[in-house]
Amino acid sequence: MRGVNLKSLVGVSVLLVLVSCGHNIEVEGTIPTPRIAALPVNVGIYYSEEFRSFEHEEVIEDIGSWKISLGEQNFVFFQRLMDSMFEETQDVPEPPLRPEQLVGLDGVVVPEIVKYGFLTPSISGLNFYSASIHYRVTLFDSEGEKVHEWTIVGYGKSETGLFNRDSALKEATVMAIRDGGARIAIDIPRAADVLSWVADARGGAS
Repeated sequence: MRGVNLKSLVGVSVLLVLVSCGHNIEVEGTIPTPRIAALPVNVGIYYSEEFRSFEHEEVIEDIGSWKISLGEQNFVFFQRLMDSMFEETQDVPEPPLRPEQLVGLDGVVVPEIVKYGFLTPSISGLNFYSASIHYRVTLFDSEGEKVHEWTIVGYGKSETGLFNRDSALKEATVMAIRDGGARIAIDIPRAADVLSWVADARGGAS
């Protein structure tokens, strides 16, 4: 019994040490918006509260606890990204929307962060920090029917020699947001389902 208690105390002590070695990272930085031709449609965008304030928390043995807050930076970037991808945009409530809420819209786009992950040099054995963001982007038409759903992953990395470890992970995360945005801006407008949807929307408006 005494051995069990000692083991529990050791486990709690290790956890407390890890938590005390905490990294609280607020992701900030300048992310250029991809220069692309806007699709000639009017879309509603639904940004969930989770998307707007996304945070990743993780405790890693030997290197402590990590809290990466990327929601605000990511949200501001996506607002600019959506404005560049579509001729007109406006915020809308969570789908499904009522018919009167869809009036004047050609469709609705819902971006989500499905997963965030990172690697430190102590984990990967490499001399850089890396980050990945798994996005899901869903497009609905003007009747609320799903046109397509994409899963797109953005990757970023930052060498340890250029920044301290918190700044390096912050920079890697900014690069992952930028990479994910670039992939969304390139892949989605070229998709056959999107081209067909745009053609239908323009035909309906003419």
